[in-house]
Amino acid sequence: MKPIIGLRGHVGFKNINQAQLLSDVLYYPDQFEAQQWLIYYISKPLIGSWEPVKITPATLPSIMAGMNPTSQPSSRPKDSQPGSGSSNQKKSVNSFSELLSHFPMIARQMQPGLERVFKEFHKDVNERATVLKSQASAKLSRRSSTASSHSGSNGSIHSRFSKGHIKSSSVTTVSENEDENFIRRALETAVTAAIDLFQLVDKQQLSYLGSSTDLTGSAVERLIERYITEQLHDSAVFPVLCNSHKLEDLELESRIHGMEHVDIAQIGLTIEGGRSGKASLLKRLARGVEEFRKMGVAGSPQQMLETLLETQKAITATAPVVEQKQNAANGHISEKPIPAITMNADTLVSLLLIVVIRSQVRHLQARLAYIRNFSFLDDVDSGELGYALSTFEAVLSYLSSDSGGLRKASRRNKRLWQATRKGIVSEVAAILEIQSPHPIRKQSGLEAHHEEAIEDGHDLDFKELPVSESERRASEHLSGTTTEVGTPSEPSSLAHVFPFQTEDASSTPEPIVQRPKRVSMDVRSLSNISGSSIRSRTTTIDSRGSVLEGDTSIETLVQTQDTEGESILMMAVDSRQPVVLEYLLSLEDYFPTRFLLEDTNTEGTTLLSAAVQTTNKELIEIIIHHVLQVRDRHMIRDYFAQADVRGRTVAHYLFNAPELVGRFGEDLPWRHKDKNGQTPLLALCRSYDHPSYHDMVSGALHFATLEQGDGRPLHVDNHVDAKGNSLLHVINEPSIALRLLRHCDTNVNAANDKRFTPLMVASKYGRVDMIRVLFGDRRVDVQAKELRGMSAVELAKDDEVRNRIDDMILVSHVPAADGRVTAVVRSFFVEDASIRLIIKSAVRSENGMIGVTTCRRSLTDFENLAKWLSLEHPASWLPSIFNFRSPFQITARPSKAVLQDLQVRLDRFLKIMLAHTTFSTHELLWEFILFPEVQPEMMEERSRKKAETRAENIKEQYEPVEDVREVESFVGHAREALRGVNHSTKSIMRRVANIRN
Repeated sequence: MKPIIGLRGHVGFKNINQAQLLSDVLYYPDQFEAQQWLIYYISKPLIGSWEPVKITPATLPSIMAGMNPTSQPSSRPKDSQPGSGSSNQKKSVNSFSELLSHFPMIARQMQPGLERVFKEFHKDVNERATVLKSQASAKLSRRSSTASSHSGSNGSIHSRFSKGHIKSSSVTTVSENEDENFIRRALETAVTAAIDLFQLVDKQQLSYLGSSTDLTGSAVERLIERYITEQLHDSAVFPVLCNSHKLEDLELESRIHGMEHVDIAQIGLTIEGGRSGKASLLKRLARGVEEFRKMGVAGSPQQMLETLLETQKAITATAPVVEQKQNAANGHISEKPIPAITMNADTLVSLLLIVVIRSQVRHLQARLAYIRNFSFLDDVDSGELGYALSTFEAVLSYLSSDSGGLRKASRRNKRLWQATRKGIVSEVAAILEIQSPHPIRKQSGLEAHHEEAIEDGHDLDFKELPVSESERRASEHLSGTTTEVGTPSEPSSLAHVFPFQTEDASSTPEPIVQRPKRVSMDVRSLSNISGSSIRSRTTTIDSRGSVLEGDTSIETLVQTQDTEGESILMMAVDSRQPVVLEYLLSLEDYFPTRFLLEDTNTEGTTLLSAAVQTTNKELIEIIIHHVLQVRDRHMIRDYFAQADVRGRTVAHYLFNAPELVGRFGEDLPWRHKDKNGQTPLLALCRSYDHPSYHDMVSGALHFATLEQGDGRPLHVDNHVDAKGNSLLHVINEPSIALRLLRHCDTNVNAANDKRFTPLMVASKYGRVDMIRVLFGDRRVDVQAKELRGMSAVELAKDDEVRNRIDDMILVSHVPAADGRVTAVVRSFFVEDASIRLIIKSAVRSENGMIGVTTCRRSLTDFENLAKWLSLEHPASWLPSIFNFRSPFQITARPSKAVLQDLQVRLDRFLKIMLAHTTFSTHELLWEFILFPEVQPEMMEERSRKKAETRAENIKEQYEPVEDVREVESFVGHAREALRGVNHSTKSIMRRVANIRN
């Protein structure tokens, strides 16, 4: 956890400001007699506010000189131009909840009324539920008296059907329609009451709303309608609709479940562009399915209708602009654009049919009724909304009645796919080569009867027919949308409430005649506002269904793909069935080589890439054998370079088949990066535990160098991932790392996003051999710091690795004349708010072995050493090591920069002592360096006694000096000379500083 510093002012500061300490550094200003500054970097300012530095764009003076000053763009925003209406940007309001949050005065005035509206709605619903419950108990008591006369009848759901035909509508169905109409009237009343509440809001607040937003009266009405519906959706409205359409939804969901294995080639579409055109269409459908699934969590009919519109736009639009830009950036620009599908009504219905089947959204009939009958302000019978809803209604009607051919094709596809995945070659051959509708396995009586019923276009359990005229009139009577006085309901208007909206006086608004909405009992009706049947609007669907839809010919079966876009070849590869794959590829009339090269799933994975990922060598050899039948080498290279949705080619997975590196290394795209910025070479270098790691990576390095085509060493900067990791960051083989350092164009100190160098990564994960190789390169910066200010030694995995690094740092120093190397290799903080320094000394023995001694010393130990040496030899010069800056100026975050400065100064002190003519052989110095444990009291006592003995000897051997005038004259002359040198040096430094500034 990073330390936090705070600032509390006694005067002028009301709050405590806090910031995180990030790092620290020592700074010396470029001036004469500069003072050392300790600078801490923090996460944010403690005083004031942070503002980014504005970068002025560079402009050429020659171009600016020829420009008209009036043509230069103004830096003033558009709203602040003179004459503009307002300088404030208008608020964006997308829902009524946002409106209430942005305008609290309006919310305060409307909140009591909205709560009252919701209470009245739930009160009406609960009262009706109580009445229905009492009526149901009364009917149950009357039916119990006549139960004996109906004891032989079937009480299941199939009792409503006789030979697949619907019997007359029961009282239960009428009651359900009455519930739906009651909920609709209650919801419409609640919406109207909420709009009336908004009209009663203070006119000043409404004026402020109109001036600060782009909302209009009709837009606010729609926001209110959606808000009320969303509040009542889960609690009361939608459950009633689901219960009302329960039987229809159960039947529809059962049929949709039986068509989940249908391929898009079996719905009567003519797909242009071959496999690429079909792949493009599958992407559109995938986006449509993803969008349509949002209908399952929609909370209002308006949101469901928006989802339906977005779904139709997704399946009719081309690839998104973002996807096109990404493909262009990766270099995947197709020379031949995929031809667009002619999007007529029949094509749109077919595509939406596949979307509905694959999305598996429940309660579709209830949602259709919800959208059509509970949208009070939107006209869902005409325009774009009406077209979208009619298309959706046509799809549901077809699924409920004329989908026998698709269910037959789905069953046949399922048998073929299961046989392929299980590796049953005989069954695959029978399905593809025998054009008989009978399956090869022995079916049970129920399965055979069901298959026969599907072939004839009939269903076993449900088959709807038009109901009687009396039932239709009863339905129309129950579904009429009238008010209490019998007139059609009209939505309230807010045009008179917004004084900022004015209409053209010359234009006369046409009266909007809203036709009453009817819910027909005929489930085949496409329109609820007319008596027209579905046959009058979807003739083409029914007319071509028996010819094109449900095609199970061999040519179509071999082209089928599941919801993941996997062909039967891809299924055989994923299931590791080489026998089935070999048999399928032997059918050259149906699976030519071009089909194999173009076969991919929805993720863009090719057959060879999928086979390599399975690590099945037999599958790989089968596919490569057929790929090599292509004589054009450019086509083979393009096939190897084909990437999936993650941007990975087959070369990114060659750690599963390393033998392919030597066979096809010259044809592989070694510099192709995936979405994580990882090249195939980088992916192979990450496979640390591979048994053939060295040979595999060495071969990849060779072919990656050849691919450059410039005859130069490998450019390692071409193989850096999105996080900044280079080959040296991920490599785990010392010999390969040595090859990269000596024979490749490599930046050994390149840092990733976390500012980790290759040495830091090797230290963190305990790769001692890699550390040794990196230390052998003099270009490596051992003292480099990462974002937290830690070096490679501090990031070491454990003490053993840290000790190895210390030894390498020691060996990197220049030895003395006697061959011994002594240095302060490391420093660190301890818990008692002090520091420790590691001193190592090494010397090579006669037998070639290197002996290393290690000692830990504190700053006090160094100060005592200097004091004792000066006590014994007062006439000798010693560098000053006193009055150091303390690294604990902020206790929670000691300064590592100061600690490093102390280490450098003390290491220099030791080197001066070892080179000193007087102290280089002093026993006190070598005890300090070589003995891990020292006794300061004993050493101090010994130095004191030596000093006393030396003083007594001097008194005995030399007479005292009485005339010191000559000495004083010499010292004075020396001071004057040094003072002149000092002034000259300061003058030069001052002039240099002026030139730099």
